Amino acid sequence: MKSLIPGWAFHYSAFWKAIHDRNDWFIRLRYLAVVILLLFLYGGEYLFQFNFSSAQFSSIFFISVIVLIYNILLQSWISKVGDDPEGFNCLHVSLIMIILDLTALMILVYLTGLSQSPLYILFIFHMIIGSLILPGYINYIIAGLISISFMILIFLQHEGIIYSQQIIGLIKDTGNNDYLFELSQVTMLSFVLFVSVYFTNKIARQLYKQEQQLRQSLEQLSDAEKAKQKYTIGVVHEIKTPIVASKSILDLILGKYLGPVDPKIEEKLNRAQRRNEEALELINDVLKFSRLKLIDVGFNDIIDLEVLIARLIDDQLETMTEKNVRSEFYDVRINKKQIVGNLLLMELALSNLISNAAKYAINNGNISIILSDNDDSIQLEISDNGIGIPETELSNIFNQFYRASNVDRTKIEGSGMGLSIVKEIIERHGGKIKVQSPSKIGNKNAPGTTFIITLPLIQRDTSLINATSNPED
Repeated sequence: MKSLIPGWAFHYSAFWKAIHDRNDWFIRLRYLAVVILLLFLYGGEYLFQFNFSSAQFSSIFFISVIVLIYNILLQSWISKVGDDPEGFNCLHVSLIMIILDLTALMILVYLTGLSQSPLYILFIFHMIIGSLILPGYINYIIAGLISISFMILIFLQHEGIIYSQQIIGLIKDTGNNDYLFELSQVTMLSFVLFVSVYFTNKIARQLYKQEQQLRQSLEQLSDAEKAKQKYTIGVVHEIKTPIVASKSILDLILGKYLGPVDPKIEEKLNRAQRRNEEALELINDVLKFSRLKLIDVGFNDIIDLEVLIARLIDDQLETMTEKNVRSEFYDVRINKKQIVGNLLLMELALSNLISNAAKYAINNGNISIILSDNDDSIQLEISDNGIGIPETELSNIFNQFYRASNVDRTKIEGSGMGLSIVKEIIERHGGKIKVQSPSKIGNKNAPGTTFIITLPLIQRDTSLINATSNPED
């Protein structure tokens, strides 16, 4: 049974998801087929005056009921079948469904006239579907069995071993009920079945091959990206070492541990120290961003945003007190639901936004944080009445190393990496972030900025998401 599964698909989640989706689609389509079959039966009998025999009518109705029953059973069973390539899985269910459908169809075709049946064309439809899912050799076997079964039924009918089941009233000219004619019909059907299997399998193989090549290319790109990030981390660490050493020396001098310092020299040293701190902040941001793309972490933490935000506001109290900035936090959620993600990364993202609000707010300014929700998401708004962002630059604010042109770089330090890291983290949690300026609490002199984050309440699969297990250096 394992030979049903292509080797490349053993651990390829997209392949198994496609099979599950197709199986679900076939379940729904089968309900429609039962309805159409019953309409054909009752509509043909009472509207078009087809003269079904009592055996035909009851048999077709019985087959319709059987199809409905096994479809219901399959629907209740299919959700319990997993994706284990070593055991029974959803691809085997696909094979079972196709066998059941073709068996029911063969009986219906016999009951409605074999080669004169309006239903036999559905064999081609089933073989095309099967060729999109199952290996080629399975489809060729099934096509051969259909052709042989068809010929056997025609032979048995011709020899009088089984009765002819024409639909009187549908086929006007019964003179076509000729042995050679029916054999030619079956031969043509067999030819179309095998050609359909050949071309459909060929197209499917090409698509699978291209998909496999694309997957391999993506894996190679991922490996190259990891190698690049490792190289970046190594280089940046080497750059960081002498800067940290020089900062330590400046701390000793500015702390007067080596004796008094001339005021003019002290001013120059303070400027140098600020540049050192700015360089270190840039280096740490580069390290954070590199690790975001390098190391796999789990996204299984239950995050209480109310508690997290309150703690992050408390962390900024010193900065806000120094500038006399007042903060207001409103939790207006109705259901107080929590999200699932990575606590460390979410803390890094929200800490960046709240510290920016405190850093860019004007003296005696305000910070407003509002947490709200709806049926499927949580929304967080962080607003300040600081310097704001020029309207023409809003689209660039999440780019790496970008800083707004109205920032006084001599007074406010920054690397331009923080918001790009925030955006990366929010998107990896399945959320979105956008920025508005002026903010909701801004004014003409202090327009301010509002960041709006939307996070899903139902967390998507993050098993393949790359992030960092230690964003702080």
